Amino acid sequence: MDDPFPLDPAPKTSLGNGAGPRDAIANARRALAPVQVSLAGAGFYAYGTLDDQHRWTIAADDEAGRIDVRVGGDGFEVELAASSPGLYVEEENEFRRRALERLARMTIPNVARGFLQPHQTASWDETDRGVAVRLRYELPFTRAADVGRFVREKLPELEQLLSFVETQVAT
Repeated sequence: MDDPFPLDPAPKTSLGNGAGPRDAIANARRALAPVQVSLAGAGFYAYGTLDDQHRWTIAADDEAGRIDVRVGGDGFEVELAASSPGLYVEEENEFRRRALERLARMTIPNVARGFLQPHQTASWDETDRGVAVRLRYELPFTRAADVGRFVREKLPELEQLLSFVETQVAT
């Protein structure tokens, strides 16, 4: 007698493109291979990893910040991030330091709404206890070889954004 509820030994989660998670990761690895080469060619130590949402990502770390590149819907999602650890670490009075940090947490969203462009974000980083900023771009799949140069060109914007937000919070 046939089982009316057969168990699928390898259930597949649909990602909207007919591929299961393993297929999606394998496809992303292939698509991102030239991105990794491009970042390495631009002087970054680029490596592949799974991010917190189980997406294959090419990541790189630089003195100016962190770089993550993923496969997006219409191209490569390029994200640059930086933070300023210990914004108020010099403050000896713990109560005052906590008050300044609280004020920063309240001020940063207002700065983001009033001054930042749609591809820029700012937040308070609880781990680093300082300002954190991100830049997000989408590049066409045909520009895989240009990602390293593109990131190098955008790192000054990341540094300027971090400095700007810190200045707005600290005043």
